[in-house]
Amino acid sequence: MMSTQQIQSDGWLRRSPLDLIEHEHLAQAQLCDSLERIADDLPDNVDRRLCMQVIDALQFQMPVHHRDEELGLFPLIEKRALPDDNIHDILARLALEHATDESFASELLESLEGLREGKKLKNPDMVGYMLRSFFESYRRHIHWENAIVLPLARARLTSEDLEELNRAMVSHRQ
Repeated sequence: MMSTQQIQSDGWLRRSPLDLIEHEHLAQAQLCDSLERIADDLPDNVDRRLCMQVIDALQFQMPVHHRDEELGLFPLIEKRALPDDNIHDILARLALEHATDESFASELLESLEGLREGKKLKNPDMVGYMLRSFFESYRRHIHWENAIVLPLARARLTSEDLEELNRAMVSHRQ
């Protein structure tokens, strides 16, 4: 995920905020790949630096991205959606998944922090199962957002909506 300074210096403000959301989805897919690597390397070969990066993504980057969508993108899509778009239930489901994912991530943090510090896990099989459950679910979530939400946003949102979304995204990073 990008800070306000990165968004401004890398020119993201000149692009569509939807491009930034799509870029963040790529970062989330990489997060899932990292979680899979950690799960595969359990119990004894875990990269401690990778754990630190994953912890940062789960604690800080993922919640900011969720705010971008729930407080910025989703309300704008609902405002512009046509009745035939049938988007209300999908957006409600995705917002619920955000809450579930953040709760699940907080449960993973204790184990990941122990791994980062080089501690041995009491139950590596359980942690591996939890990591796999999380990243498999999160990959599906990202797929749905890329397949349904972003194309609909690109089709329905106005330039004013995109400016409003851009302002919201910048404020979420301050």
